[in-house]
Amino acid sequence: MIKGTLVPALTFFDKDGNIDEKFTSWHMNWVLDNGVNGLFVTGTYGSGYLMSPEQRVRVYEIAREITKAHPGTFCVAHVGSNDSASSVYLTENARDLGYDAVSAVNPYTFKYRDDELVGYYSDLVKAAGKMPVFAYNNPSLTSKAIGMDLVRKFAEVGVSAMKDSSLNRDLALAIREFRENEGADFEYISGSTKDWDYFRTIGVKAMIAGACNYVPDLVSSMYRLSLKDDDERFMKACESVNYLSSFTKVGNSLISSHLALRSRGYDVPYMKRPLICPYDEYKEKMAEDKAAIDEAVELIRAIDPEYKFVN
Repeated sequence: MIKGTLVPALTFFDKDGNIDEKFTSWHMNWVLDNGVNGLFVTGTYGSGYLMSPEQRVRVYEIAREITKAHPGTFCVAHVGSNDSASSVYLTENARDLGYDAVSAVNPYTFKYRDDELVGYYSDLVKAAGKMPVFAYNNPSLTSKAIGMDLVRKFAEVGVSAMKDSSLNRDLALAIREFRENEGADFEYISGSTKDWDYFRTIGVKAMIAGACNYVPDLVSSMYRLSLKDDDERFMKACESVNYLSSFTKVGNSLISSHLALRSRGYDVPYMKRPLICPYDEYKEKMAEDKAAIDEAVELIRAIDPEYKFVN
């Protein structure tokens, strides 16, 4: 099972909507060089819903080569789409590339019955072979939350974990009890740095956190401190990272991440249309982000002797 910090990696584009492979590759290398433990590609942050299946597979190829060059890191492909055939196609490609796992949000647009969703994930498990399949709970996108009834049904067809963007504490605890009391082979994966002070106490081992896109050094430090017997330093880091995540938020998560990366001095290219980021309108915001990030760096540098930053 994966553990540690994973980045829901941004995908970058040129003005015509083609993947900017050079910057996308640089960014993936950069987050791993700064301590992140793995890549989660073509999810929401990765603009997967705006890309053709072929574009998504190309990102899978890029990410897999990069994780091969960073031994010990994980590579998870998001394969969620609006139809089973596309998700199966993406799963098969990730499997053939040697991915550690695939994850899929529920199909969206329509209101699906539970048996339809079970059938969807069952198709992915069959296509994945021995590769683990994770469900992905994102009710703000799909309008349907995954509860324990569905978790049990997903586990029965071979789904082995769930990434939860809703950060449902009760659900996380119920999954722990499902695993410990009933012997279920099923894990909970946090979808954020938020509430990590709680999730780590109930045995959650991994987070897939958007802040890794622009402050991978700080998230990595926070996670590392969470493994040590020093709650005071960990809580300082946790509060700093979570404040920063909230402070940088503007518009959607992709805009926030692009602005924060720009504030750190990187010449970030385009989003995929219809998404745009009018940088000129956010000059003041980027200056504020830079000041907030610099302050967080100084705080964590002072409490984490292992902190490092690769520019």
